[in-house]
Amino acid sequence: MISNDDVKVSEKEAANIELHLNEYDRGVMSDFQKEFLREELAELPPLEDGQVSINGIYTFDIGDKIEVSVYLRNGMSSQINFDKVPLEIVNNKGDLLAKQTMDMKDFGLLPPFSARPYKVYFDKASVFVDTILKDDWKIQFEESLSTINTIKVEFEEMAEDIDHELKSGFIKFLDELPLIKAGDVNIELFKTLKCMDNSISIVFIIRNGYNKAITLEKLPIIVKDERGELVASGIFDIENVNVNPHKAKVYDFTITEEYIVNKDFDIDKCKVFFKA
Repeated sequence: MISNDDVKVSEKEAANIELHLNEYDRGVMSDFQKEFLREELAELPPLEDGQVSINGIYTFDIGDKIEVSVYLRNGMSSQINFDKVPLEIVNNKGDLLAKQTMDMKDFGLLPPFSARPYKVYFDKASVFVDTILKDDWKIQFEESLSTINTIKVEFEEMAEDIDHELKSGFIKFLDELPLIKAGDVNIELFKTLKCMDNSISIVFIIRNGYNKAITLEKLPIIVKDERGELVASGIFDIENVNVNPHKAKVYDFTITEEYIVNKDFDIDKCKVFFKA
């Protein structure tokens, strides 16, 4: 049974919310299952335009945790996603039954005016009652939810002949990075290597959070050793690197010997900064 989440709709128009499943669920769910979810979603209280909500469907004791089935609904005109989200379960009197901050990075992007089912798991140590009564609970954000429009970028097509293990390493690295804010461009160091000629090879990943393609022509790079002393620096031409909207690209750049001011360095202990 759907818990009674008292979402009050003001004079603003209620948002028209559509079901949006992730790619995996779209592929494995039957049409019957999808229609059931749509009907379940339609039973939820109206969502005000501009509001983000979490609505509980059921709780289930699985031993060391309490499983909670929920819908997350986005009534905003921009896509959102979630990272660390403080949630709480209360009863109809407002008494706190459970409280825990959830890692919801795997939830992914939720487009404008859409909703997706999800499951969260409260550790038993975070549950303050022996039993959560079937008709006397609701789940809610611990505080007024402040959403940041963030982007989960994906790599542009890589060369077909790239080593499989290396490609997997790039993808794993990208997946573990914090989500990038919409409208930001971010550069993350992947690997550094000291070459035989004392040059420094730097492999980094450029992430584009813009809704349009970007072009990088120059990039400031500073390399410092473990003592914070300068090893190399410069503003380098990087051959007009183009990155498409909401995409990421790997770039391998070499700092040649003439830019290196301290040749006695341990590359494994150096830090790289992409700033002037």
